[in-house]
Amino acid sequence: MSGDEATTDILQKWLSGEGLTTLDRFTASATDVLGVIDPAYVIRYVNQTAPGLSRDSVVGQSAFSLIPPSETEAAREAFDRALLTGTPARFEITYRNELGLIVFVVRVSPIIHEGRVIGAFTINTDATEERRETMDRDRFFSLSLDMLVVVTPLGVLRRINPAFGEALGYTITDIVGHAFIEFVHPEDVKRTEEMYQDILMGRPIEEFENRYRRKDGTYRYFSWRATADPVTGDVYAVARDVTDHRATEIQLRHAQKMEAVGQLAGGVAHDFNNLMQAVLANVEFGLSPETTRVEMNEHLHEIESAGKRAAELTRQLLVFSRHQKLDRVPIDLNALLGGLMKLLSRLLPENIEIQLKEGANLPAVSGDQTQLEQVVTNLCVNARDSMESGGTLTLETGDVLISESDCEIQPWTKAGYFVCLSVSDTGIGMSPDVRDRIFEPFYTTKADRSGTGLGLSTLYGIVQQHGGMVHVYSEPGLGSSFKIYLPAEEHATDKPPVVVDSGRTDGLPAAIGRETVLVVEDEGIVRRPVLEILKRAGYRTLHASNGREGVERLREHLDAVDLVILDVVMPEMGGPEAWEHMVALRPNLLALFMSGYAEARYRQRLPPEIEVIDKPFPAQTLLERVRMKLDGRSS
Repeated sequence: MSGDEATTDILQKWLSGEGLTTLDRFTASATDVLGVIDPAYVIRYVNQTAPGLSRDSVVGQSAFSLIPPSETEAAREAFDRALLTGTPARFEITYRNELGLIVFVVRVSPIIHEGRVIGAFTINTDATEERRETMDRDRFFSLSLDMLVVVTPLGVLRRINPAFGEALGYTITDIVGHAFIEFVHPEDVKRTEEMYQDILMGRPIEEFENRYRRKDGTYRYFSWRATADPVTGDVYAVARDVTDHRATEIQLRHAQKMEAVGQLAGGVAHDFNNLMQAVLANVEFGLSPETTRVEMNEHLHEIESAGKRAAELTRQLLVFSRHQKLDRVPIDLNALLGGLMKLLSRLLPENIEIQLKEGANLPAVSGDQTQLEQVVTNLCVNARDSMESGGTLTLETGDVLISESDCEIQPWTKAGYFVCLSVSDTGIGMSPDVRDRIFEPFYTTKADRSGTGLGLSTLYGIVQQHGGMVHVYSEPGLGSSFKIYLPAEEHATDKPPVVVDSGRTDGLPAAIGRETVLVVEDEGIVRRPVLEILKRAGYRTLHASNGREGVERLREHLDAVDLVILDVVMPEMGGPEAWEHMVALRPNLLALFMSGYAEARYRQRLPPEIEVIDKPFPAQTLLERVRMKLDGRSS
């Protein structure tokens, strides 16, 4: 008996009688097709067969009779590996029928007896659905217009789809194996690395934008969504190129900005034209030879009133643009509201009930008391106008801690500890369209177009400049609720106001000085009144119309000048530059700057010890600041 025949005989004895019964018992419930072949590739056993085949028709046949010709070579290599070397192997068989492709994965393991391979055991698994899912994934991966990437926990690109390569101008092989951070814009690297660590910690991202470098050196904006596999740690991410979208957004914002600027300019021009009409008309009346002294005083009062209204409009514009300088002090909101109650009771008719609900143990806020009082008053006046038939106005305070998770739910918020001021009414409420526009400049719903239309936009600017937030809830017929959130100050200290006694009780400037003051101001309509105010108070004055002329005037009167007042912005030579030349001539020179600009870019060139008085200013304020400067006191 040859070796092959002996081996087959041993295998046949195992697969007969009690051995076959035992094997059938073990494999009866298996979902896979289990078989045994001998060294001559003959099938000696199967536990089940495909429809249309029987065990008798299969057993005794060559294993290759059931394998498509195109896959015979792969099958032979797997069988030979198991039968000749005793090493497990695998191969795939693909069948095609009227339903499509059927895929079997065949795993081949050697059967060893007394150190010899006497046959092979095969496990045939139907992998059709699994393969179909894999193929579907691969096709979607390849066809997707979105960029798909798989990144290892160490940040190495393990797999990318063609869309990602095309977006960057590389082939897939150029990118795979590289760290993704190599392609990120240097300015975005730090926050991108922080984001990636968050993902690895199990926190998926929904929206994250950064810039990726293309092969040509240009950059594109990508918006990402990503999550990590909890088992492998690999990160699966999807990106979209939003560069063009960003450009469109910028164009839209620019168009909206220009529209808003046009609306703002039109409103300002309208209001200032009205004010200038009043000023010019009263000047004309005052210059008339027929005007009596009593009439002259009336005209001057009208001019003064128009000037104050113009100053107030300018101040509102500065607040709206967030360029108004704040005089910050620690403020107790409960105390502020309590102090306003008497004023509010005069503003509100008797058919409106006002309720004050004070939060306990409120921390202070750092703010400008005058501006915050304006916020409260403005909201109460608006509430009054919405309750023509009466109702209830409720003012309420409280403290609130806003977490990062809260910010995800309410995108308008920012994290931190805040004091909340709520002003609620039972008035007519607002529609969504109105609510979305209430903070626009010069937007009003009042039929008679009364007021400047800057009320709520000014309020918004004040709150933003204080580092706070505004949220509005309103529905038609259900009233409105404005909530103002101001950052809480936990270590605030009192800052007492500065009071200077002029010694006069008639409201006129006091004769309080004999020193010489040099006034450097390019606008004659400002320079002349300042000189007149100083002269009436007893000061000797010199003047110049620009910084260069001011330096020469000081050089001519080097020992006589006690104080110089300079405008910050002037032609030829601005105030800060002129002051540098002046202190070179007189190191101990005293200076007071005046400016109609509150923006930091005009003031940052000034040393911190230099004081600035903001235009427009009353005569008494100017005299107080001059006197304090000359006396060596600080405001």
